[in-house]
Amino acid sequence: MNQERFAGAAVATPLTPDLGIDHACLVTHITQLLERGIDLLTLFGTTGEGASFSRTERNEAIRRCREAGISTDQLGSGVFALSSVHAGDDARAAFDNGCGHVLLAPPCYFKSLDDEGLYRWFSEAIESAGANPGQFVLYHIPGMTQVELSVELVSRLAAQFPGVVTGVKDSSGNWSHTERLIRERDTLKVFVGHEGQLERGMRIGASGAIAGSANILPEVIKAIVHDDNEEPNLPLLIDELLKYPIIPAVKALIASRLDAPAWLRVRPPLTQLASTQIKSLGERLDALFPN
Repeated sequence: MNQERFAGAAVATPLTPDLGIDHACLVTHITQLLERGIDLLTLFGTTGEGASFSRTERNEAIRRCREAGISTDQLGSGVFALSSVHAGDDARAAFDNGCGHVLLAPPCYFKSLDDEGLYRWFSEAIESAGANPGQFVLYHIPGMTQVELSVELVSRLAAQFPGVVTGVKDSSGNWSHTERLIRERDTLKVFVGHEGQLERGMRIGASGAIAGSANILPEVIKAIVHDDNEEPNLPLLIDELLKYPIIPAVKALIASRLDAPAWLRVRPPLTQLASTQIKSLGERLDALFPN
C-alpha cells in the first residue's frame, strides 16, 4: 500500500452449494472489481464472513487469488481471533500466502477493555506474526466487536510499529471519531468504513475506503475516492442496507445486480434474507443506481 488514495473493496465470499468457498467465482469477482477501478482488495473481513472460515480455508482462497495474478500490494485478509498468538499466526499465514496487508480486529469476548490491555494484545499479535511482516490495518468496528479503539490507542500502536501498523479502518459510523482519526492521522492511512460518510472523509484527508458496497458499485467508490465526485445516492443506499443484517444484504445486492442467485448463500450462523426483502433491496438498488 504505497499510494495515497485507495478505492478498496471489502470482498464478499461466494459459496458453493455445500457452503465451501467458490474459488473460481471469487477469482472472477475480484478480477472484475480490479478492471472496474478498485485498487485494494480485502478478503475475509466482515463483508467476507471472515470469522466463519478456518485458517486453512482462508489460506487456500488467498493462494488461489495470488495464482490468478493478484498482486501482494492489492491483496489483504481480515484477521479475527481471541488469542493474540492465534491472531499473529493468522496474520503470518496471510502474509506467507500472498497478502500485503491484514485487517486486524480486536478480541471480542471480554468487554469493558481499557487501552492498556488492548495495546498489549495488539502488540503481542503483531510481534507473534514474526519478523518482516506485511502491513497491519487496525479494524475499528464496535457494532460487531463491542470494543472501542480510541484515537490515542491507534496513534500509540502506529508509533510503536512504524511501517507495520500503517492504517486504520473506522467502521464505527461515529463521525466525530472518524473525523478525529483523519485529522490526527500523521502518516497513518485512515479508511472510512461507513460509506455514507466517505465523501466527508475524503474532503478532509481520508485515504479512501475498504467498502462492502464496492462489490456492487466499484465505479462509484472509485469516483468518490480518486475523482472527488459527489454521489448523493450512495448514503441513501447505505441507509437502506443498514435496515437489514448487513452481510446477507450485501450478498442480496450482488445476486440482484449480477442475476446470480448463488451469491445469496451465507454460512451459519447467518441466514439469507427473505425473498420479499431481497426483491425490495434489488428494486431500491436499481432505482438509485440504474444498471
